[in-house]
Amino acid sequence: MEAPLDRSPRDEHRVEPIKPAERFQMMDTLRGFALLGILGPNIVAFSWPQAAAVDPGEMGGGQWNEIGYAVVSIFFLGKMMALFSMLFGAGLVVFDKKTAAATVRAAEICCTQCAYPFFGLASPGQRFTCPECGVEQVVTSSGTSSLSTGAGLWYRRMAWLLVFGIAHAILLWYGDILVWYAVTGMAALWWMRRIEPKIQIAIGAGLHLLSTALLLLFSLFGVWAAENGQVGAEELMGADANETAAYLGGYVGIVSYRLSTVLFMWLLGAFFLPGVTGLMLIGAGLTRLGVITGERSPRFYRSLAVGGLLGGFGLTLLAYFGLRAASPAYGNFLWQSVSQFVGIPISLGYMGAIGLVVSSSAAGAVSRALANVGRMALTNYLLTSIVCTTMFYGYGFGLLGSIDYPGLWGVVLGVWVFNLIFSALWLRWFRYGPFEWAWRSLTYWRVEPMRRAA
Repeated sequence: MEAPLDRSPRDEHRVEPIKPAERFQMMDTLRGFALLGILGPNIVAFSWPQAAAVDPGEMGGGQWNEIGYAVVSIFFLGKMMALFSMLFGAGLVVFDKKTAAATVRAAEICCTQCAYPFFGLASPGQRFTCPECGVEQVVTSSGTSSLSTGAGLWYRRMAWLLVFGIAHAILLWYGDILVWYAVTGMAALWWMRRIEPKIQIAIGAGLHLLSTALLLLFSLFGVWAAENGQVGAEELMGADANETAAYLGGYVGIVSYRLSTVLFMWLLGAFFLPGVTGLMLIGAGLTRLGVITGERSPRFYRSLAVGGLLGGFGLTLLAYFGLRAASPAYGNFLWQSVSQFVGIPISLGYMGAIGLVVSSSAAGAVSRALANVGRMALTNYLLTSIVCTTMFYGYGFGLLGSIDYPGLWGVVLGVWVFNLIFSALWLRWFRYGPFEWAWRSLTYWRVEPMRRAA
């Protein structure tokens, strides 16, 4: 006979957000490194029409623009996003461990036969025998709403991330990744969180390969259509004569113009989401193996760094220059489809290098600075969009299409310095970044304390 659970006060055992002291230094450092690096490819999308992200000739040509495009393609494009996606999967593992631990909690269980109060630990599915009458019973509820622990809490967290992402994409910038992360987190990731780690990594690699194949086939079809006169080459690259005028106009006009781009980006999710899911699963598996949490030896991270960077750069250079040689007109366009997959070894190499930085006392200041940015990743991600769109769009300084390489690197460095200084100063007085605080408060449905204790 199934027995209901008569609970003592619940607040003592509610699931709490991750506290600063419970965080993994390497995970935060990696997240900060990846977040800063994402601006490398994104700065062109902020500062020029979309076609410039595919063809540096859209910035007027010149040697510096070719060099800038090559540097971004080889060192940044796909690599930082892959790291960021892996870290999202890592965050799921940490979240799951915390909520799983909270499902076993102190409780007062009353026997349904004799009402004898039995004090002890209980979790759903646990069997216990009443010490008074000897009737065996099963705990069917921990006494806490399913929306306050485990899956319910995760889905609420993802729902609010989706809200942030939709607002970011429509109101600020079309290149949002939060929507994809939220959808992936709700659709698939939670159900794969406890698969054996090596199987997670294998499934993740397979999903990412599938996504790359779909994108490459889609791109090859586009090239075929362009070569056969079905679409124009400029249209294939995303060129739009009205884009510059729209983004140099007023805010309402920009939002109106951006809507079609955002909807198109969301429709492309069918091609991108398997790859995003795959990277998150790889990250979850690596976290459970102790790689992303900094629990492996310096020798391991050294091998990962050397092997990943040497092998990854070799593969990336071969693919990058091979595609450009095979198709001078469309090589850059095709490169967008494969850059992330061939760059995964580089992402792992960066992970190994960060592991060495975190384990080195001599590089402690670097690790702490990057970790501060990582602890405020959502805030810094959104602030970067606010700063860059204000700088380049018409409602701000209107510099769209006026700064090319090497000037764009100056902008990137300036934003990086802002992120580093702002994060360090903010975390002196506050526990969380402002958007992290809002996300946590909405997820746990209570106002979280924000100021640090005196």
